[in-house]
Amino acid sequence: MMPAIAVAVLWLAITAALLALAYRRELSAAWREPVLRAPVLILESDDWGYGPLLQAERLDRIADLLAGFQDAFERHPVATLGVVLAGPDTDRMRADECRTYHRLMLSDPSFAPVREAMLRGAARGVFALQLHGMEHFWPPCLMRSASNSPQIRQWLTGDRFPSTEDLPAPLQSRWIDASNLPSTALPADQVAAAAIEEVRAFATVFGAAPEVVVPATFIWTDAVESAWARAGVRVVVTPGLRNESRDAQGRVAAGERTYFNAATGAQGMSYVVRDCYLEPSLGHTHESTLHALRAKTRAGRPTLVEIHRLNFIGDERSVQHALDKVKLLLEAARAEFPAVRFMSTAELLRQCRDRSTLVERRWRARVHFFIRRLAGVSRLRKLAWATGAALPALLAYVLTRPRNLSPAEST
Repeated sequence: MMPAIAVAVLWLAITAALLALAYRRELSAAWREPVLRAPVLILESDDWGYGPLLQAERLDRIADLLAGFQDAFERHPVATLGVVLAGPDTDRMRADECRTYHRLMLSDPSFAPVREAMLRGAARGVFALQLHGMEHFWPPCLMRSASNSPQIRQWLTGDRFPSTEDLPAPLQSRWIDASNLPSTALPADQVAAAAIEEVRAFATVFGAAPEVVVPATFIWTDAVESAWARAGVRVVVTPGLRNESRDAQGRVAAGERTYFNAATGAQGMSYVVRDCYLEPSLGHTHESTLHALRAKTRAGRPTLVEIHRLNFIGDERSVQHALDKVKLLLEAARAEFPAVRFMSTAELLRQCRDRSTLVERRWRARVHFFIRRLAGVSRLRKLAWATGAALPALLAYVLTRPRNLSPAEST
């Protein structure tokens, strides 16, 4: 009997060690990422700024909706606005017959209604402004493409304030040359100069430098990140990895670098993960977003929900549909998670960095959530059960279960 037990223990020790070696990156990330003691829900909405002036009215309606909800700390839900600071001056480009790119800044008096709507929402505590980019494209690349594309020339010279959502997807990536596919790298010195320029432009428009940046189409490079850091940006919103190119079909090519919430980079930059969606115009429902909130909360992670401007600048029917879905999500989140916390992305990172009361410090609870997170790695979970290595993890999971979990968090 004893030899059999010894063999079983040895087998479990060896298989656990091998799995730990093979999945050491996942284990390290799961342990180092802060565990949140309450659900956190943040709406992240990109592409606002340069574009149709009807944005002002749509922003006011979003602000009114968010102001109607509060968490247990009487904080309203926050929609972060990824701001695009400039676009083509179509009047000048038309007069110039599209030979030269002419920029129109968000600081131009014509955009006053949009700027004021953003600032009104920020003053009400329902908006938080984040940098998305100077333009939602790299101007020289767009101009090269325009020389061979009547559609792009029409975009540059047609509507007074065209929507960047109407551009071909590859050209909406700002930090690569996608005028020909597969994409190629831009000169590092030009990228660095442009990154610093857009941070300064944001400060000029809004009176304060941006704390958070959301790379356009989630494609960026070391050169741009380093420049952002030197200019004072402290947080990069990621989808959990960094993309650096587009393939021959124009699709985003997944990069090798991965991130977890509150991870810190070489430049002192912090990262946050946004990989949940509520895009009613694309068929994403509030039910699927609520499911993501449950999964994130179960793992002790925040839920950052992506919902682009595209959902709010269409016709009245589509706009109301998007607003209704946001309302349904907030109602369901408050009902299912009474302890849900509303805050901005910048505040979330500050609380994680400062290890506030939102962040779990008890080692037993951290072990419990560590096992939960590892169970979410599908292949690791299957291998652990197949080899028996899951048995000691299951015992540790039971023994470390926190006593103050709500029914919704413990399922």
